[in-house]
Amino acid sequence: MRIEDREQLFENPAGEYRGRPFWAWNGKLTEEELLRQIDIFGQMGFSGFFMHSRTGLETEYLGEEWFRLINRCADYAAEKGMEAWLYDEDRWPSGSAGGMVTKTEEYRASFLEMREYTAQEWAEYPGTEKDVASFAIVFEEGDMRKVRPLKLKELPEKGETAVVFGIIRAECSDNYNEFTYVDTMSRPAVEQYIRLTHERYARECGARLGESIPGIFTDEPHRGPLFSVFSGGKETAVPYTPDLFAEFKKRFGYDLKERLPELFFRYTGEELSAASRDYIELCQELFLENFAQPIQNWCHENKLLFTGHVLHEDSLTAQTVMQGSLMRFYEYMDYPGVDVLTEKNDSWWIVKQISSVARQLDKKWVLSELYGCTGWQMDLEDYKQVGDWQALFGINLRCPHLSWYTMKGEAKRDYPASIFFQSAWYPEYRNLEDYFSRINVLMADADPVCGVLVINPIESVWARSRSGAFCDLESVQEGINRLEERYRDTFRILTDNHIDFDYGEEDILARHGSVRDGLLCVGKCVYHTVLVAGMETMRTTTWELLEGYRKQGGRLVFAGEAPGYVDVQPSEKVRELARRALQIPFEKEKIVSSCSAQQIKLTGKNASGVAVQMRKTGQETLIFLLNMDRDHAAGKVTLSLEEDGYPELWDAMSGKIAACVFRKKDGRMEIPLTFAAGEEKLLVITAQCRPCPKPEKHSWEKISCLPEEYEYQLSEENICVLDMVRVTLEDGRGLPCREVLKADRELRDILGIPWRGGEMLQPWYEEKKNGIPAEPLTVIAMEYRFEAEAVPRECSLVLEDLEHVTDISLGETEISLKAEGKWLDTCFDRISLPSGCIREGVNSLRITYAYYKTCGIEAVYLLGNFGVRLDGGKKKAVLTELPKRLKAGDITAQGLPFYSGRIRYFLPDLEKGLYKIRVAGTNAACVRVIGREDALIMQAPYEAVSEDPQAIELVFGRRNTFGPLHQWPAVDAAYGPGNFVTEGRAFRDSYVLIKQGLLKEPVIRKERKEAADE
Repeated sequence: MRIEDREQLFENPAGEYRGRPFWAWNGKLTEEELLRQIDIFGQMGFSGFFMHSRTGLETEYLGEEWFRLINRCADYAAEKGMEAWLYDEDRWPSGSAGGMVTKTEEYRASFLEMREYTAQEWAEYPGTEKDVASFAIVFEEGDMRKVRPLKLKELPEKGETAVVFGIIRAECSDNYNEFTYVDTMSRPAVEQYIRLTHERYARECGARLGESIPGIFTDEPHRGPLFSVFSGGKETAVPYTPDLFAEFKKRFGYDLKERLPELFFRYTGEELSAASRDYIELCQELFLENFAQPIQNWCHENKLLFTGHVLHEDSLTAQTVMQGSLMRFYEYMDYPGVDVLTEKNDSWWIVKQISSVARQLDKKWVLSELYGCTGWQMDLEDYKQVGDWQALFGINLRCPHLSWYTMKGEAKRDYPASIFFQSAWYPEYRNLEDYFSRINVLMADADPVCGVLVINPIESVWARSRSGAFCDLESVQEGINRLEERYRDTFRILTDNHIDFDYGEEDILARHGSVRDGLLCVGKCVYHTVLVAGMETMRTTTWELLEGYRKQGGRLVFAGEAPGYVDVQPSEKVRELARRALQIPFEKEKIVSSCSAQQIKLTGKNASGVAVQMRKTGQETLIFLLNMDRDHAAGKVTLSLEEDGYPELWDAMSGKIAACVFRKKDGRMEIPLTFAAGEEKLLVITAQCRPCPKPEKHSWEKISCLPEEYEYQLSEENICVLDMVRVTLEDGRGLPCREVLKADRELRDILGIPWRGGEMLQPWYEEKKNGIPAEPLTVIAMEYRFEAEAVPRECSLVLEDLEHVTDISLGETEISLKAEGKWLDTCFDRISLPSGCIREGVNSLRITYAYYKTCGIEAVYLLGNFGVRLDGGKKKAVLTELPKRLKAGDITAQGLPFYSGRIRYFLPDLEKGLYKIRVAGTNAACVRVIGREDALIMQAPYEAVSEDPQAIELVFGRRNTFGPLHQWPAVDAAYGPGNFVTEGRAFRDSYVLIKQGLLKEPVIRKERKEAADE
């Protein structure tokens, strides 16, 4: 790309550089609403979307109306210059077609389970046709001392335990619409999945494939959990497929049935097992051969791009439990992808792994499904910082998670927040998409300056895998934990010292690796240094490649102890190779000096906290720097590099480009920089000399005329959440006052139906299976109480599912069921309350509701120009007058505990002129300074320059409206459906709110006149 073209695109990025969010189709879909929402995506800066079935979907998945709407959205998106991407499953993980595949029992996921029996239990054990092998084992402190085959009815000897290995089916689950996950290692099962899903899209969407519909997303497919209860597995079971034993013998030359104890246990004194490594390798191969490759081939035959992500990325352990090696799956994706969950996830190697494969195998676009599980309290700075480090390490296709079609029922608890029109800050969100799109433009079509390859040691974890090694997706085994720690340390040492590197996956190395002129080549990438660290076993093919590399003079570094195994067999071959290469202690200084090419240096007190990526293209050098510390400024840092030319600062927030100050010293270019907390810098070293902008001279004088109280304006009516309810059944039985979701669960227990939740039966499936019931399960009366100290003149009631409401009364007043419009989302109907129906004292709102299996008890909301005070230890809502003014401080204690719109704080009359305003510590999603031209504040140092400022506007997230409102403590590491139904010490009857408002006094400085006149 010519520098002139890059500059033009940087100012106004094209659609290919923009994000495409997960669009959650989670209700009753209508064409009008879908097209309206596509327009909003465009306003938010997105260039497309993934049409993604989610919990709550009422329109039949893969039904006639589904395809009609898919096609209509694709056509409308094309008219708008956007892309409509498919998604290959009803919810996730991909593979079962919403349970339609696994209606056929032979296609269901299965496990090989280990069971232990005492001698007496074994004597009574009848045996089953699903048993594949039995052994008598002498255990000593959990390890095997002796093992022998055991026949049925043959009694174990003294000290022996009978151990049986048998096949079991996965249990049926509502998550798969009453069926199970699919056997992804079975070609017939996957072919049935392709017939029911992909081929239906081909028939129904026709010529749109490859045009307005560019591709399809696969989400979290896996080969089944290994020694883990995660995703329906067991700590005593491993994935199974009918061809397992035959394929194992064909590929590895021995009978796995005879060595099953070595897969589940270890002999005394042994820690690694070839059987474990070979078993996981076989599952990996079967999954790739029978799932990844057929789907990619089908996509290519039908002009579609294959993208998505597989389960689960965060650690070597998590990958081993669910997949084997995720790096190997990326080879078979056109746009390989990852899923980075939560806000504080610092598993940075997730992206480094995938970008390594993308570099090596020449894949331009690398996707991340990001922002999942982060909660309504996320602000735009948080979203920026979560995206920053991923962009740094190579993500250039953003799939924000999640944009809800509706908030109806359980959908509103589906891993909030909704990055969409339901959030008050959605108009400002475009600034983020513009920002990340500019980063993508800058780094596009450029070659990484990366000469170090780190051998990925995941097969050492495979060799240590055994029953009892894992708890969910984490290791509880000391040996695996050591490998994980060494893996993290290697990453951090290289990154902290500004050494770019790629990971080398052993299977990819075996097929794409070669040695040429003393360099190690993997696909299109070339490396001058190879680092081996934290590895216990190495493949023969890797040893041969590294030996050839060393013989040609390649720089081969072993940090720490070299592997003592080859193909999980004790061997000195790698250690001998290490002695002939460069062997160093695993120490930071040694690793840095052995791997650094000194192309780029950062110096300064906090320079190690600033990560860097460098690219080359034509005559330009492109540099991305990021302060990885989100909470502290890095201060002054000097960037030094061996370059000629002129450095420019490319501002991704504004799209502006300016020359920056530098000097030459000892033949190197030095550029002084400063970094606020979490701040990034984009630099371009170019041959052209751009005129340096005249430095702006400002002298600021702090003003002290801020009021104790502010005049203010709300963008929305105030909210009173009513989420404590008494329920009475039609037979007269009553439930005590409960939080609405607890009341709903108690009612469902009485009715004998399952609880709602993220993995509940899909409404579309319920309707298709059982039809629309003629009568409700019951009719209930729901009573919500609140107090009024002051009576609002006008007030509205907001509630869901109005079609099933038969009567509403407030005190003695019957309330009309006529909706006056919607509120925030199409699921919320707004009903005007007659004047005078709210009275001083306790008010009782009574709603009669026809309850169906697909319904649920939810909170209701009062809207109006009133204040709300929380009494009784923040358990009881009392309507009051709105405050006439707001103080700097927490608005939840000033009559606005549940408010989540915008508040404009009016500044006192200020002299005309230029002002620098700092607004920090608000817990708002972002801040606008309202002046001659509005200025947006969304990141440190939380300052804006404004001419003639009139007001400060805080734009809030919806946390204090939609919760969780009763979870203790308020802040959690991740947010999903379970956070809204906490129990025990994690639940409070009182409201648990996030403080928000002008929690710190704004700092306002005016430009001194003498500075302006100079």
